[in-house]
Amino acid sequence: MNTLSLYFHIPFCRRKCLFCSFVIAVGQDHRREEYVKALVDEIKNNKGGRIETIYFGGGTPSLLNENHFDILMKAIRENFSFQNDIEITIEANPESMDCSKAKFLKAQGFNRVSLGVQSMDDLYLKFLGRGHDELMAREAYRILREEGFNNINLDLMYGFPGQSREELEDDVRNISQLGAEHLSLYSLTIEPNSRFFINQMKLDDDEILAERYLMIARILNEYGYKQYEVSNFSKAPGFESMHNKNYWLGGPYLGLGAGAHGFTGRRRYWNTSRIQDYLERITKTKDAVEGYEDLTDAQLIMEKVLFGLRMNEGIAWELVPLPKQKLIQSWIKDRFLMLENGNLKTTDRGRLVLDELSARLI
Repeated sequence: MNTLSLYFHIPFCRRKCLFCSFVIAVGQDHRREEYVKALVDEIKNNKGGRIETIYFGGGTPSLLNENHFDILMKAIRENFSFQNDIEITIEANPESMDCSKAKFLKAQGFNRVSLGVQSMDDLYLKFLGRGHDELMAREAYRILREEGFNNINLDLMYGFPGQSREELEDDVRNISQLGAEHLSLYSLTIEPNSRFFINQMKLDDDEILAERYLMIARILNEYGYKQYEVSNFSKAPGFESMHNKNYWLGGPYLGLGAGAHGFTGRRRYWNTSRIQDYLERITKTKDAVEGYEDLTDAQLIMEKVLFGLRMNEGIAWELVPLPKQKLIQSWIKDRFLMLENGNLKTTDRGRLVLDELSARLI
């Protein structure tokens, strides 16, 4: 039986953060019932297979109520089979988490929570337009622990314009001291359609950001976090994000919901990102796919190279296409990459410019 991952995009939010460019819906609570019904139809239209991970992202999935999750989880269980060690993750904002919600999610089978803390500094939380402060973040984390969640990810953002080295160091130490099993690191970027983009916000230069990235990695290591991917750190083997590793290893996944992407192992597809269009398509055809791309063998190999270089374990040298080997060897000479026991890996120096290296490989 085929093994795959499920991704659900839940677009509803109470507010739009100033850096956000995702497919979200603010002030559209009245559409939640209709949206959940559409997701159930989409589940049924894609039934079959054995699920190894489920991920509810957004948006703010934790804004759905208990009845919504009852409906969705029932539909998933009726249309797919589960691996014994399945990972079921939900993204949540601190202000949307309380004891009853945490208890209910645990009872529904969720065993991993990704908490969008972003920062433990109230100044920068306000700068980002977040709906919580440091105390709310700490309280949400405490609640999750008390309700038995032993696999928690915390999002940490850095690279705020004008953020001092000392402010960032304090932020990293404060979030590390909570003791979550996993940390995901994000540098603030100015994305089209975000408020920051409209306001033409300028970021610090690349040299400063590179130095800060290395500092964060060093501090996280002090607290027992081991880097396994460019932006991801876990406290112990087994606490890496299984869902994201499936992406990076080129595994198949179903993307369900407005704006969701999926991958069959050869075809990459994407749903319409317009919520009204999504609802109408599902009502008429049970299918919201807006477009797709069939990858060639050469493209599939190159994706394995690009994603593999993001991970600390790297890739087998034999995977590197012959026309790219001379370029790769020049990067090894420049200490951006290294060969270790037949595996090609990215060095600390290389991680700082990995996006540029990847663009040149393509």
